[in-house]
Amino acid sequence: MITQTRADGQKLGEEHDLPSEAMVGNAQTVLGFAVLGCMVAGGVGIAKALNMERGLDVLFCLLGSVAAFGVVFYVYLRRR
Repeated sequence: MITQTRADGQKLGEEHDLPSEAMVGNAQTVLGFAVLGCMVAGGVGIAKALNMERGLDVLFCLLGSVAAFGVVFYVYLRRR
């Protein structure tokens, strides 16, 4: 079987890695760190809410924590 090659030594018709494949891997890594950051932020918000004195501050802190955890659930449910 005879195969033709280009000047750079790559076979004609041979598929090579697309840049988009590398970008998907990087995007998933960044997404994983973002999800981890949202989970940490939610946990810190709940921990800080336990030590607050005013009810309004606790409410805002817990709402922020619920929003952070909501982002995590949204990201994971959207990927499926």
